[in-house]
Amino acid sequence: MNYPAIIRMLAFTGFGFVIAMGFASLVALLLGEGLQFRVFLTTAVLLATVSSATLVMVGRPTRRAQPSDGLAFMVFFWVFAGLACAPPFLLGLPNASAAAAIHEAISCLTTTGHSVFDPAGPPLPGSILLWRALLHLAGAAATVTFAATVLAALSLDGPGIHRTPLFSISDESFFDTMPRVLKVTGLFGSICILAIFTIEVVGGIPVDMAFLDAVSAITTGLVDPLSVSSDVVRIARVLGLSLGLILGSLGIFFMIQIANRQWKKAFIDAETLSFGLALILFSVAGVLLGLTGLNAIGWTLSSLSTSGIALVAEETTGNLPLPLQLAPCLVGGAALSAAGGLKLGRLYVLGRRVGQEFKRMGFRQSLVHFQFRGRIQSDRTLMGIWVYLVAYIMASVIGLLLFSFLGLGFDDALATTLGSLTNSGHLIPRAEISDAPLYQVLAIFGMILGRLEILALIPLLTVSFWRR
Repeated sequence: MNYPAIIRMLAFTGFGFVIAMGFASLVALLLGEGLQFRVFLTTAVLLATVSSATLVMVGRPTRRAQPSDGLAFMVFFWVFAGLACAPPFLLGLPNASAAAAIHEAISCLTTTGHSVFDPAGPPLPGSILLWRALLHLAGAAATVTFAATVLAALSLDGPGIHRTPLFSISDESFFDTMPRVLKVTGLFGSICILAIFTIEVVGGIPVDMAFLDAVSAITTGLVDPLSVSSDVVRIARVLGLSLGLILGSLGIFFMIQIANRQWKKAFIDAETLSFGLALILFSVAGVLLGLTGLNAIGWTLSSLSTSGIALVAEETTGNLPLPLQLAPCLVGGAALSAAGGLKLGRLYVLGRRVGQEFKRMGFRQSLVHFQFRGRIQSDRTLMGIWVYLVAYIMASVIGLLLFSFLGLGFDDALATTLGSLTNSGHLIPRAEISDAPLYQVLAIFGMILGRLEILALIPLLTVSFWRR
């Protein structure tokens, strides 16, 4: 394991958060939020000092970083980032729980968006809302970058759902690929946020709300906790949020195709078609269970994106059966997006293969195959997806048992488990875990596990991985 390279990457990450904290402290100063200004500034100085000292002491690595080093960095990133970004939620708010502060930071970074703070209480300071937005942006960029580099490199023989034209392995160091992907991701994300922001501002939405909406939609998160229950009634917000959630769910691969004017490929891509089909099926199910047409579409879009933004009034969807509320979040968005879930690409590959097995039943000796984005998929591909699904089921069952043993009812335990694993904050009940550190710790682990896509954790549990 190339520990010097991993530690240096964490130090550079620390500098990124220092810049974000500096910006948040400036906003706090302009808003007259003295407490938050001091917390952001002090934390930024301490983090900058630690990161600088780390770079000086560690020095440059003497050997080339491998994809396995990227996997280790991905795991350490979520832990390190959660700890480094938690102080504003601990010292800048009336909160005495370190577990709650770390939960808040991890929830924002993983774009889960769940908050343990009561949205009916005093409103969050403007600088804290900005900090939540910055963490959502950082977490979404990290999620897509890790998927397009680390997860793509670790599944060379798989279905390739994490691959884009950006995927390549550097001859010098594996970490050299990350800045390029991060740059492209940041560029496309900024353009989308600007477009959504413009739509809402032109439509008469206040600037601060438009910005929070734009970040929430494109990161498929929930920056403002109030957005989980506030009904969207103005047409400008509906258009802006809907466009953002669609783009955020389809991810960077779809955006790259659109930017390259490959319109046909973009709209007939397997993940795009799967997203459209899922949107139709769940909307129809919602209508059959009492939702009106537009409410059903709004609820489905919000749930498929795993954002939880209330595109429709909460009371209109509260009576839906729990399995139906969970199902769209389990499906999730595209592989190279900030949406959680099983991912559309995997379900598409699995569905195609199941269909072929039905055809093969009538012709036992026939040879069948299918392609996914130009590559013929083998039995090895299908086996990898089945292993992933089994791992996901096992993680869900273990989480359900742990939350149940700690005292949650079955419905709340199931919703909290799947809400954490799919990074769907609106599924996690706030009241039950707001004052329960053990629940918060389990939810933290679940949210990180969801961003690791579960299977990435398995190599980390083997001694041989750390001895490489």
